[in-house]
Amino acid sequence: MQRVRARVSADSQLLAIALLVVGNLMISFGDVLVKLLGQAQFNPYQYVALRFMITSALLWPFWLRLPDERKGLGQWKIHLLRGHLLLMGSVGVFVSLYYLPLATANAVFYAAPLMTLPLAALWSQEQVRGQAYGISILGFVGILVVLNPAQWHWAGWLALLTAFSMAASNVLVRRLPRGRSVLATLFLTQLLAIPISLALALPDWQPLSAEVWLLLLGATLLGIIYQGVCILAYSMADASKIAASEYSGLIFVTLMGMLLFAEFPAWNVYAGALLVIGAIALQRRLR
Repeated sequence: MQRVRARVSADSQLLAIALLVVGNLMISFGDVLVKLLGQAQFNPYQYVALRFMITSALLWPFWLRLPDERKGLGQWKIHLLRGHLLLMGSVGVFVSLYYLPLATANAVFYAAPLMTLPLAALWSQEQVRGQAYGISILGFVGILVVLNPAQWHWAGWLALLTAFSMAASNVLVRRLPRGRSVLATLFLTQLLAIPISLALALPDWQPLSAEVWLLLLGATLLGIIYQGVCILAYSMADASKIAASEYSGLIFVTLMGMLLFAEFPAWNVYAGALLVIGAIALQRRLR
């Protein structure tokens, strides 16, 4: 009986790893589409507003079917704050992917897990081991190596801002009640950010060509698929056993940057990315 359970657990873990690899492949294609949108001179605020509206419209029918106690309306303030962090981060992703190589921007995005523990200690009074701060410093050294201060580009700040918004959003999730609906969290987070995103987008609103609509819809759907795949994968196995497979995303974007945009990362990007990934791996072992 124990062997059967162990086999089922191992099979679930392998399936979860495969799902995360596929999910990271999907979101890597999504990053390519976002980069193409930037090259089409698309307004980043309009991109975010439309993405929020499309996602909200797709999730609306499913949210309506949830029991009232699972719709998340009682935590609307947290969803509102997370929505505007997502707004800030989405604009940062759009602009940094336009100005930075895919591999460079994504390596900086990996700073998010390194920021999560210090923010949790500051905002939620969580107990954080002293070693965790040293590991975070190691990760930030890796980020500096990736960005190479000698050739600093201001878009690097936006990539770091994106990582901060992701980390802050993750910390706020911990304030939501257990048993919460993931669908309700996704829906309300984006719905409540639509007014401000529209206010930012409307002054420079522009008509969209069919090509831009296809890129926008593709990036939005790939983002939803990635979030759904991650939710499914992490429900099947312990995060500590499968999270490392998410590093596959950095491999995918590096290859896509080479093949599609002739972006060949310098040695510092590889060295810095290894430091960041190593720091995240060490951080997970402390938990």
